[in-house]
Amino acid sequence: MRSFVRFMMAIALLAPVGVLTAAPAGAAAGTVCAKQNGTATISPGITPRAANVAISVKETLSACKGDGVTSGTEVASIASKAATCNGLVRQGAKTGPFTGKITWTNKKTSTISLTTVSSGLNATVTGSVTAGLFAGQKITTAIQYSLSQGTCNTTPLTALGIKGTKPFVI
Repeated sequence: MRSFVRFMMAIALLAPVGVLTAAPAGAAAGTVCAKQNGTATISPGITPRAANVAISVKETLSACKGDGVTSGTEVASIASKAATCNGLVRQGAKTGPFTGKITWTNKKTSTISLTTVSSGLNATVTGSVTAGLFAGQKITTAIQYSLSQGTCNTTPLTALGIKGTKPFVI
């Protein structure tokens, strides 16, 4: 159960919620992306029985404003041990940090480190940009998952949809 919660929170890498923080001297000013959508592919899939899974996440950030970027693509690969269906609805479980990378429209990249807190099929995400564009700035977001391939209980859950419920803010 705990592992599936970690898995769900790891997926939350993708969609930051809304607090813009002051940047260190010389750092980029930050950006706000109004839209975020993506998928998480789970191999071999999650069932009621605990299993180790690999999660590949890809998310598109769009309608961005700030520091010359208009969109970005975030990717992450996550290993989750002993993931199960039960963790999907566990409230308040915290996990992380997980890392990912965003490639922006200006061809610059941001390496990010995020921690998630789940609330059923919703998650809040906090973290920071550890390298690249916006280095040293804070990230927050809120996302919602949808079962897009599999049900978890009757068939293995092999994919989740990810949708931002608040803007992605750095």
